[in-house]
Amino acid sequence: SGGARQHGVAFSSLSLQPGFEFGPMRPNWPKLKLTCNCLKEPLRGWGRRLTFLPQLLARAAWNSSKPEPDLESSPSWTGSAIMLDGRLQAARWKREIAAKILFRRTSKRMGPPGLAAVVIGDRPDSLLYVRRKCEACEEVGIRFHLERLPGDADQDMVVNVLRKLNSDDRFHGIMLQLPVPVHLNESRLLKSINPMKDVDGLHPYNVGRLAMRGTWRPAFIPCAPLGCVELLWRENIQIRGRSVAVLGDSNVVGMPISWLLRDSGASTINVVHGYWLKDPEQNNMKFPAQANFVEPNLLNTVRNADIIISAIGRAEVIKRDWVKAGATVIDVGINPIPWDHHEGIARCMHASSRKVPEAFHEQRPHKPEKSDYKVVGDVAAEEVSHVANAMTPVPGGIGPMTIAALLSNTYLGASRQEYL
Repeated sequence: SGGARQHGVAFSSLSLQPGFEFGPMRPNWPKLKLTCNCLKEPLRGWGRRLTFLPQLLARAAWNSSKPEPDLESSPSWTGSAIMLDGRLQAARWKREIAAKILFRRTSKRMGPPGLAAVVIGDRPDSLLYVRRKCEACEEVGIRFHLERLPGDADQDMVVNVLRKLNSDDRFHGIMLQLPVPVHLNESRLLKSINPMKDVDGLHPYNVGRLAMRGTWRPAFIPCAPLGCVELLWRENIQIRGRSVAVLGDSNVVGMPISWLLRDSGASTINVVHGYWLKDPEQNNMKFPAQANFVEPNLLNTVRNADIIISAIGRAEVIKRDWVKAGATVIDVGINPIPWDHHEGIARCMHASSRKVPEAFHEQRPHKPEKSDYKVVGDVAAEEVSHVANAMTPVPGGIGPMTIAALLSNTYLGASRQEYL
């Protein structure tokens, strides 16, 4: 029955797909044989090593029953740079997560992982981002719960909601949608989330363990940095021994990804302060004595990098002369700009029409006309594509990978709970 639901989440896209048989499985035997040969050494031993075989068989049946998602697209630039397709790789990643959740429900007879989102206020962009995360949860079979609070909610009200979710075993992940209203203390709110449910990876406990070496790894890695590294790995982009320039030093992207790249074996990592990149011309006017020193050093830092990761938040600031020939460019920035630049920045993006919790229907983001705006990254893609070896598009690059990383963290939190 395709309309079956459990805990408010539709599983019609998972186990109830026509043609999928979990009982008498008919897996893709050549693929299964190859997988077993890769795991020949672990499977030679008995005991708990062999217990992974049912999960291996379930995954093989899942992979053989569903076609590869037809999401391949051509790049939007005319240069020779290879497109690192985040949308396609995120779809594959989500298929893997969905297979694990399906195995958890059918073989282990356990409920689906749960993700709770806390949204404060009516910011259209925040509502849109949470809507997309809700839809992604529905695709893979994660229970999604929305706590929507008024924009004038005080600190104690938000903390009490977070503590209530901390103690609710139905939810294995909690995310606080940022930014929060200015009258709230964002740092204190993040500290109120249980580090073992902090799927955004922004709790000081998780951030500190990610920064330190020679200690336990964090419970969760921030989603955008995790999505970047996962995309590089899936596209076979070598990190070990490469020089990297990270443009932007935010707590959400810049600093965490520099630590991840360090642990991945990058030879040198240069983190460029976002202040000097957002408006170089204005900074030169403010600090004329430093203009001849700062700008050449910044450009040399970026030009010498094999991998450039930009998380500045300023449209098309990275130009062709910033990138050396053959470099890999990862663009994390998402900047909506009008087609006519004299009309100002577009305030929000068109929301999807898919089914979402009722709380979203109270106020939907304004739907601008298609000709009002376009979304670009921090990189001037057209001109950089003529010198770079590979680069991510915007949109369709790191955005989908970030959402897939959130789903992966949520499943990870649910998996840990099995052994507590």
